[in-house]
Amino acid sequence: MRRIGRITRRIAAPVAALGIAAPAVAEEVVIAVATEPTSLDPLFQALGSNHELAKHAFNSLVEPGPKYELEPGLAESWGPTDDPLVWEFKLRKGVKFHNGEPFTAHDVAFTYERAPNVPNAPSTYKRRTAKVAGSVAIDDHTLHVRTKTPYPLLPNSLASVPVVSRAVGMDAEPTEFNDGSKLYGTGPYRFVEFVAGDHVTYVANEDYWGGKPKWDKVTVRWIKSGPARVAALLSGGVDAIASVPTTDVDKLDADPDVNVFCDQSTRVMYWSLDVHRAQAEHVTARDGGAIPNPLADRRVRQAFDMALDRNVIVDEVMGGLAVPANQIAGEGFGGHNPDIPMPDHDLDRARALLAEAGYPDGFKLTIHSTNDRYVNDARLAQAVAQLLSRIGVDVTVETMPVAVYYGKARKHEFTMAQIGWASATGESSAILNPALSKGVRNNYGRWENERFNELIQGALSTVDLAEYESKLKEATAVAMEDLPIIPTHFQVACWATRKGLAYVPRADESTLAESLEVMR
Repeated sequence: MRRIGRITRRIAAPVAALGIAAPAVAEEVVIAVATEPTSLDPLFQALGSNHELAKHAFNSLVEPGPKYELEPGLAESWGPTDDPLVWEFKLRKGVKFHNGEPFTAHDVAFTYERAPNVPNAPSTYKRRTAKVAGSVAIDDHTLHVRTKTPYPLLPNSLASVPVVSRAVGMDAEPTEFNDGSKLYGTGPYRFVEFVAGDHVTYVANEDYWGGKPKWDKVTVRWIKSGPARVAALLSGGVDAIASVPTTDVDKLDADPDVNVFCDQSTRVMYWSLDVHRAQAEHVTARDGGAIPNPLADRRVRQAFDMALDRNVIVDEVMGGLAVPANQIAGEGFGGHNPDIPMPDHDLDRARALLAEAGYPDGFKLTIHSTNDRYVNDARLAQAVAQLLSRIGVDVTVETMPVAVYYGKARKHEFTMAQIGWASATGESSAILNPALSKGVRNNYGRWENERFNELIQGALSTVDLAEYESKLKEATAVAMEDLPIIPTHFQVACWATRKGLAYVPRADESTLAESLEVMR
């Protein structure tokens, strides 16, 4: 925690303390990130790697700031009407798509129709628009969005939905965005080329409604290996890197030719447990024989919760660049429940709980994790295996690329799966609802709890913000009492730049060219 405090204080105010030139010097910038997108279609899949690229070429009605503060985007103003189910958005005039077509309310209405229905998409933006019953263009610059129930977070939800052109998006296939033939947004940068496995290149949109973009040319490269990203920065091959390996932060921080910027994100790392099957896959007795699903027993889940020492994970796996987690939302974000205690790390009690549940000798378990998506994801899985071995669980770790991982998770092919999720709205319902509500596709462990469902839906169906917050906190308490998931930590996101540049950290972990600044 001392390390986090030092890092956070050092970078807490890069704009004010470090001195940022505005506007930036117009030139080319090359940025390296860890994860390649699955598509350049901005509505193809709600993954961070896809969304951060989409934000270069596309805008939303409302734009989230670095700390999720809502800022005007394609909408200049917004608010509920006299009808609590209808919100009005007043749109900017004079905005054009990159192909010269004018932006109107009809494009937004089309976007919200397309968002949950992208052809051949493995997952869509359906949950971002789940509360939308319909949208109507009152005129070219006035949009009414009707919600299914009163919904206080509509602007927050729509802030994460990129707006596409109705003229080019109608019947568009995702491949037509990848080849650039339909990649026309309203954002600060125009698409130039996409080379799968290597890079995507943009140039400044000189007609951008938000003013001249900071850079003439932006190239985003995908360098999966953390050491390779660091080497590219040190050699001058790139100007900035995302997802700085925790083992390299101190070295880079001490280099006079490099600047490092870190801050806590909303991304919570947790383990999803199969609580549904009577006999789970990937679990056997120590002799290999079949046994009932141990994770269906709350006592086993409690034992795991006690065994996963958050301090070890934060200090030894994450190099101090993480914050222990006992729930979905961190302190300072909506839905955080301060009354939920951090679980005790008590191995004796954990072993006793396993014995009470009928597993005094433990059992064999295979856990799954990505190996290219989150900070130290594969190392974290190995650490979790070692921590569980201390209470008698013989754990095998299987890791795989994110490109195939979540497809398997949605098919419920895992018994204990590492999940990383950043709130798209800066509060906990954006994770709690899709991750734990009954019947949703991202409820990988298929947990069901009637009281939780009542609370989370109640929170999302009131315009009374005090009632919303109260129900959200109670829903969090219900979930953390039953432990269908076990949170371990919140990621601290780190970026590094060459001398003369500064990156303004974002709680959503996005790497955006417009957040990269020239220092005075």
